[in-house]
Formats: sequence, structure tokens, C-alpha cells
Amino acid sequence: MSNIPVYAHRGAARSIENSMEAFKKAVKLHADGIELDLQLSADGVAFVTHDIDFFRLAGNKRRITDMLAEEVLQLKLGKVYFRKFFGSRVLTFDEFLQFAIPTGVKLNVELKESFLGKNERIREVVEKSKAVKDIHFSSFEFSVLQTIHAMNANVQTAFIGKKNTDWDYVFSIREINAIHLNKKFYHTDLMYSIWNAGFPIRFYNIKGNEKYIANPHESVMGWITDFPEKVLKLQKKQ
Repeated sequence: MSNIPVYAHRGAARSIENSMEAFKKAVKLHADGIELDLQLSADGVAFVTHDIDFFRLAGNKRRITDMLAEEVLQLKLGKVYFRKFFGSRVLTFDEFLQFAIPTGVKLNVELKESFLGKNERIREVVEKSKAVKDIHFSSFEFSVLQTIHAMNANVQTAFIGKKNTDWDYVFSIREINAIHLNKKFYHTDLMYSIWNAGFPIRFYNIKGNEKYIANPHESVMGWITDFPEKVLKLQKKQ
């Protein structure tokens, strides 16, 4: 069987997450794809960052939705002493695309909670991504994915599921192409239910030491990991 695509989660580990350094490292490690997160600033600019605020990465408790793009661009990311002198800057989605498109790397773009109700911004992100050869959009929010589906843009989407998800509802609609699950649900009744309902799965939080990577279930269509080099090495042994 052919190897399953390996996505570097927020770029490769041991770099500041969602930073240009982390993404460059992922490409250097030959990851098949990159997983990244997008949040919206108060003036509607899409930034590559996971949290709704910057306390964890920049020591700033302000929410990105309350900040203008020019304020976000002034932030320095990283550990306290490091960021004072060398900290990374938050990337705009435009800047990320300028880097990613020439590499040909696959993209898994997660649209976070700040996109809720912002249909125009959702459509804008999808339109900007048309030059990417292999891309899918994921979200915990069904309405975000439904907005993409309504565009009729032939774009792949993935719903990020949780244990308390209304799975009967998920299985009753056909507006998504795949499911993303935490690896703790691997080989559980939920995994088999999703597969039997006709949805392939990408598993996240993969560490690279899971024995099933070398012989995955047929439902698996992707691994999302902080350690792409480990997963790629395991796959070579199958």
C-alpha cells in the first residue's frame, strides 16, 4: 500500500508553533503536509495562530478579535527572554501562502472560532488558497464548513470530532469529506462507526511511536503529528 500523508502539526516540533521556522523545518523533514490554524483579527485579517489570545505564546492576554492587524504584527512570540530579542512574528495567511505554494506541500487549514459567522472572511480564505494543489479545510464548527460547502468550489473539508459530538447528525449529512479524530479514538467503536458511515479519518496527536502506523486501518487517510520525521520513518518500515 502507498504511504499515508503525514501532516506536521503547526509545523515541526522544537520550533515556535505556527511560525515560519516551524514550517520551513517541516518541509526540510519532508513532511507530506502542514497543519496550521487561522484566527481573525478585529479588522478581518487572517493570521496563522491557534489560540484566541496571545497569553501562551506572547504573554499578552488580549484576544486577537480585539486587536487590529497592525497590533498583532507587533507581537513577539516565544519564551520570555528569547522573544525579547529573537521572538518570531505572527504570520499572516498571505505570507504563509507565499512560502507554502512554491513548495507543493499539502495543507490542512483549520479555521478557528473567530471565523464563526464571518462568511465573507471564510470565502476569502478559500479563494486565496486556490493555487494550492492539495488542500483541505478543517474546523470544530459545522457552520464554518457548511459555508465552504455552499461555495461549490470543489474544496475538501473535514470536521474535527469529539466524544460528545452529535454523531447521528454528522452521519446524516454529506457536506464534509472526512473526520479528524484524536488518536485516543483509534480502534474504538467510534472509529468503526465513522468508517461504516463512509467517512475516512485523519488522526491527530500522533507521537510517532504508535505500532499501528506501520499497518494502519483502512479508514486512515492522514496522520497529524508534531514529529513528522518519526512517523515517516515508521512508514518506511512497513
